[in-house]
Order: sequence, then C-alpha cells, then structure tokens
Amino acid sequence: MKLTDTCVRAARAALQWRLLALWTIALLLPTLALALPFWMQFGAAFSHSVHTAELAQRLDLSNIADLMGEMTRNPAAIQLGAGTALVLTLLLSPLLTGAVATAARYDGKPALRHMFAGAVAEYPRMFRMMLWAVVPLGAAIGIASGLQSLAGSGADNAITPSEGQYLRGAAGILTALLIALALATLDAGRAVLASDRRRRSAVAAWWHGLRLLARSPGATLGSYAAISLLGLAVAAVLGLGRVHLPTAGTIGLLAALLLTQAIAVILAWMRSARLFALIGIINKS
Repeated sequence: MKLTDTCVRAARAALQWRLLALWTIALLLPTLALALPFWMQFGAAFSHSVHTAELAQRLDLSNIADLMGEMTRNPAAIQLGAGTALVLTLLLSPLLTGAVATAARYDGKPALRHMFAGAVAEYPRMFRMMLWAVVPLGAAIGIASGLQSLAGSGADNAITPSEGQYLRGAAGILTALLIALALATLDAGRAVLASDRRRRSAVAAWWHGLRLLARSPGATLGSYAAISLLGLAVAAVLGLGRVHLPTAGTIGLLAALLLTQAIAVILAWMRSARLFALIGIINKS
C-alpha cells in the first residue's frame, strides 16, 4: 500500500501542464533537427513525382529501395541532423531535470517563469550529474558486453539451437536490467540534488542516492519500475496507434502529429513522476 501511495502521489504531482508543456516544447528542437534532413530527402525524392498522392499513401519495395539509395549517396545531412539532435538533447536534459526539481520543491504549482528560472539555477548541478552518468552507464554497458560475449560463446557450444536462443535472451534481459539500474541510480542522485540545494557534488549525490536504493529497494526501485512500466506501456499503445493511423489528408496529418506529441507528453510525465517519487521518498527519510 505504501508503494501504491508513493506512485499515485508522484503520478499526480507530475501532471502539471506547465511542466509537461516545457518538456514537450523543448524536445521539439532536437526532433526538428533530426527530422529536417529526412524531410529534405523525402522532398527531393518524391515531391516532383507524378505519383506523389499514391506515394503519400503507401511506399512499395522499389520506392523504399530508391529512398535508401538516395540516403546512402548523401549521408552527410542525416549524420549532421542526428549529431545536432543528440547535442541538443544532452544540453536540454539538465534544464528539464532542473524544472522537475523546481516543481517538486515549490509549494503548489509554480508559474512557468518561476519554473524556468529554477531550471536555469539548477542547470550547473544537473549538468555535472549528466557528465557523471558516463561512469555508471559505462560500467553497466561494459558488464553487459561481457555477458553478451559469454552468451555468444555458450550459444556457439550449445547442444540445441533453443538452448543458444535461451542464453542470448537471458543476456539481453540482464543487459536491459543493468542499464535500467544504472539509470535508476542516476535519477536517485538527481533526486538527492533536488531535495538539498546546498549540495554541489554530483558524485557525492549519486553515492547518497545509491545508498538510498540499497536501504529501501522496495520503495525506490519498486516505484521507479512501476511508473516506468506504466509510462512505457501507454507510450507503446499510442505508438502502435500512430503506426496504423492513416496519414492521408489534413485530418490524418493532424491526428498523427497529435499522437506523436501525446507520446512525448507521456514520456515527459514518466520521467517527471519517477523523480517526484524519489524526491518524496528522500524527503520522508
């Protein structure tokens, strides 16, 4: 019951339209940076075709092959767009995390200007935590790589193909769990920074968060996993609807855009709710 209460309170606290709007608008920048090269490639390949209306409805294998060939001949624009999107995402991440920290500390629901000012003030500490993320994530990826190598060796020596598939599947599950655990420790460190504005060291905050996870794994990891599963499940359902949604015409295009933004809002809510839950646990302890 305590875990349920923590998740419900965090889920409700994260439902702040200003916070979710800030996340959604900010993440439009890297999305546009990534989408623009593809839009230009699609336009160059199909805009002057007499079959434009048909191509907007469906692409056959020959159309896809032509498009892939065009992208292979001119990969620089896509690589530049992907690199720009990655840099923008990394630079915006501490700002958005700082906005969540500000909203969690605020008595009530802060105005957008107060939330943005708090996010800017939190930026240096959250940026240092992002830099430190290389260590736990690198360790998790290194261990996961070793597990994948062992699973591959075991699969090659397996007596039956099903045994090899089982080993590879188990290694994949362990890899996902290791990366998720590393991300949880980083969010715990961010929650420690958010709950105590006097802290400056990202490493010390991460270590404090790691100890919190060890002391109360049920409350911390349980709420983190529950909120993550809920958010990812809703996003997956919306994503499935987006894939099967007809996009022909203005109405279809608007519906597809709304579904895409709804997915972004759900993921923003998930990240915010996880931090709210961890901050609430820290404040109670």
